[in-house]
Amino acid sequence: MKYVGKQVMTSPIVGAITFVHSQGSASTTWSITHNLGRFPSATIVTDSNVVVIGDITYNNQNQLTITLASADSGKAYLN
Repeated sequence: MKYVGKQVMTSPIVGAITFVHSQGSASTTWSITHNLGRFPSATIVTDSNVVVIGDITYNNQNQLTITLASADSGKAYLN
C-alpha cells in the first residue's frame, strides 16, 4: 500500500487485528500480553466508561505495559 508516494505496508496483517484486555482489579500498572506481533495503539476505558490517558511502554511486539496516574480497572482496546 502506498501513501503519498511512500510505502507504508509491505505485507497484509495476518491473524488477529485487535485485542481486548480486561483489567479486573484497580492498578496503576497494566501488563498486557496481546500476541499481535506488532506495536498496537491502545485506548484505555475505565469501568466508569471514562477514556483515560496512560503511558505505554512496548516491551516487545507481543507485550506492553500501561502506566496510569491513578489506580483504575477497566479495559484496554488494542488495534
